[in-house]
Amino acid sequence: MERGMRLNKRAEKVFFYLLAPLTVLALTCAVMAAHGQFPFGEKSIAWCDMNQQVIPLLMDFKDILAGKSSLLLNMQNAGGMNFWGVFLFFISSPFSFLVAFIEKADIYYAVNILLLLRMMLCAFTAVLFFHRYFCGLDRMQCSILGVLYAFCGYTLFYYQNIVWLDMMALFPLLLIALKKLADEEKVLPYVLALSAVMTINFYLSYMVAIFIVLAAGLYIFCCVERNSRGRRALLLGFATAAAALLTAPVWLPSLLEYIKSARMGDLVFSLQYSALFTAFPTTLAVLLCTSVIFIAAAFFIASGKIPAAREGRERCVVLVLFLLLLLPVIIEPINKMWHTGNYQAFPVRYGYMTVFFGLIMLAYLISDYNETSRLPALSNGITAGVVTAVILTAAVAVMCLLLGRYYRELTVYTRTLWGNTDSLEKTLSFALIIALAYFVLLLFYKYRFMRRTAFTVLLAVAVLVECIFNASVYIGSPSGNVQGYQTIADLEGKIEDAEIYRVRNNKKYFDANLLGGLGYRTLNHYTSLTAESYMFAMKKLGYSSYWMEVNSNGGTAFTDVLLGNRYTIYSNDDLNTAEYAAGNLEYTNAGYSIVKSNYETPFGFTMNSEAFAMLKQLPDTGRMERQQQIFAALFHTDETLVMSYELQHAVNTNCYITDGKYNISPDNPDAPSYFLYELSVKGTQTLYFDCFDRLSNSLSESINNSFTITVNGKRVAGPYPSQSENGLLNLGTYTDERVVIQVDVHKSLSTASFGVAGIRLDVLGQAAETLNAAELTEESNGLSGTVTAENSGEYLFVPVVNDGGFTAVVNGEQVVPETVMDCFLAIPLQQGGNTVEIQYCPPGMRPGLVLLSVGAVLLLLLLYGLKKGLLERMCSLYLPAGILLGALWCALFFAVYLFPLIIRLWR
Repeated sequence: MERGMRLNKRAEKVFFYLLAPLTVLALTCAVMAAHGQFPFGEKSIAWCDMNQQVIPLLMDFKDILAGKSSLLLNMQNAGGMNFWGVFLFFISSPFSFLVAFIEKADIYYAVNILLLLRMMLCAFTAVLFFHRYFCGLDRMQCSILGVLYAFCGYTLFYYQNIVWLDMMALFPLLLIALKKLADEEKVLPYVLALSAVMTINFYLSYMVAIFIVLAAGLYIFCCVERNSRGRRALLLGFATAAAALLTAPVWLPSLLEYIKSARMGDLVFSLQYSALFTAFPTTLAVLLCTSVIFIAAAFFIASGKIPAAREGRERCVVLVLFLLLLLPVIIEPINKMWHTGNYQAFPVRYGYMTVFFGLIMLAYLISDYNETSRLPALSNGITAGVVTAVILTAAVAVMCLLLGRYYRELTVYTRTLWGNTDSLEKTLSFALIIALAYFVLLLFYKYRFMRRTAFTVLLAVAVLVECIFNASVYIGSPSGNVQGYQTIADLEGKIEDAEIYRVRNNKKYFDANLLGGLGYRTLNHYTSLTAESYMFAMKKLGYSSYWMEVNSNGGTAFTDVLLGNRYTIYSNDDLNTAEYAAGNLEYTNAGYSIVKSNYETPFGFTMNSEAFAMLKQLPDTGRMERQQQIFAALFHTDETLVMSYELQHAVNTNCYITDGKYNISPDNPDAPSYFLYELSVKGTQTLYFDCFDRLSNSLSESINNSFTITVNGKRVAGPYPSQSENGLLNLGTYTDERVVIQVDVHKSLSTASFGVAGIRLDVLGQAAETLNAAELTEESNGLSGTVTAENSGEYLFVPVVNDGGFTAVVNGEQVVPETVMDCFLAIPLQQGGNTVEIQYCPPGMRPGLVLLSVGAVLLLLLLYGLKKGLLERMCSLYLPAGILLGALWCALFFAVYLFPLIIRLWR
């Protein structure tokens, strides 16, 4: 019988911990089923960054797990890049390993399950926290708080960057560990929790670091006995240092890669010209998904009761931290500092912290009211129950009305990444009525007009209604059919070519990272770690890019030869106008075709020392002129590859050059304005049109949407330039014929590179055959092969981005890799035959491994010292440690909360 009782108690405990995750599972499945989402239908929750980054990168990771590519040097992205930082930025989660068992095309469905699992984990860790520190809560109430955390706005707004939910799940565990360190001097849980946080997501760890300083500083100085503060501060410093050192191979390479990315900007400029307040329709909406936190804060502040001294100070710390975490949601300059100085979207990436501290305040209130509920009730609770039920019924009615009539207005975020005034009004209308329900519940329960069971049940109903409404808006609305992605996924593995080659897109038909995710080497890439040198070099060479995204569409037939673009993907609608012969068709399906180039496209070739010196930096000229200069330098010839064509006619349009810039403006905005080129093409040429102004990572350029281009009466492109098409524009291939090009001008502009030019394909074909190509093969974290140098001083040009992580051995001797054409790899050769071995290790990885070993030693010494009581011998450091923590807290508060406001208000 005793054994049976123990088993029953164990089962009861397990059920308690699983109640919140199972509730999350049931509610989310209900929403998914209502919207036809997998596994209850054929639709996926994937949208925005999940489509653009997460799913393609999970496809990459599947290939890595299968041994088809490397976790360090990944040739399938950005012309060969450091994938270690990308992995740590986007998918470094235990859940990511599940893709080993999932077909690539099915990952679009599998993300639905991955979201479910993460939400359940968030609920579980939250329950662990509340059960541990709030003994006054019953099991049902702990589960309700866990469900609220899992369905908070951070989950619903940001699940597209799905690894961020892992950070959210770790946060309650980090708080437990931080409190154990401050209260009990247990350092190992804190080191492990912080190390896990830093490993899961390098970027969001920055925000966790801010929080730790703010929270630990307040807690130690407010809640720890005076004579123990310095000791705890010292322990915190040692433990944090140990975690930082242990994770150095994570954050050091990632930090160096981030610094080199195109994302870095001018902090002061960003703060000076930011708005004073955040975009409330987007920022406040994140918190309104858990409206009870505002009610809890109001009750918390209004409460005049201060319990025992220590507990009262703890409550003050919780309130202050909540307010500190709420301020960046409201004040934009502070918000930017929480985001390393700038952000493009997702403006509340720390929001799970704000919500969780709001829930901690709610937990305090319910615990207090549970104590008073033991006293005799002031009424039988019927009136209170009826009033609450009426409000909840009204909330259900409002929910049905909003979801039925104003669904499109409510769901604007899942289409644009930003809310608007209309969506905020609709969201607020529901949030206010459900907040009213929470208010009357807490009010009735506080003053004993409602019994504990009734309160808990009605609270659960309110939470149920709120969760279903918000999940329907933010999880249900992106429901998308993935059949189009199935057609794209069908392109995988359809090229039988044993050599190293690249695949490009004729246009941006699908997300940039997806081509690499299919297993093809490509120049495409889009993450926050796209190198600035690579992006700008690709712009100079005429390829399309914007923000942090580089695409392989654009360029010319010549640059495709240089960079190894051997195959091109066309949509079947565009295939009829391709310059390639039908005999080069490799594969076709219902939507797309893969076509092989007519030209030699080696992956790596030799260049002499003169060409290397001339091309170390790409020439500072127009984009088509630059192509001719590269050609002349590489092939040592005066032959013309690029034919430039002069403008014949300008109708109702002025065009003049000043300071190297083309200034174009219509004479009469109400009349048609256009340029006319009447060309007599000699031989076979591919014609290109160019309009390019400056190197930047802007989302949109001032020259965008300036032109519509028509060739021989057929519209080729417009508006041009655009986000997806701002490289050199292919106008088609023509042989010994007259071509009329009309460029309609839509607005005034000033641009650095402009005009029509042609690539002589016969000249290109002959030149490509003379390239002294290397025979390279891809190996784990590198390349190897052979090449012959006809003269001394030659270099092997390898079209892979040199970020400083490469080492090279030529004929058994170590050589120093060089950089050419702004960012690409060049290996010094010896005259004659050369055996080349190129290896890659992410910059910062080796020193990171050294720091890891130092961290392991520090942690062992720290644990040993605590066990043996050796820390007392360092008592002279207690006071300096306390002073240092206080100084760090003040400095951080100034840097994050005061400095940005000073800069913004003093502009």
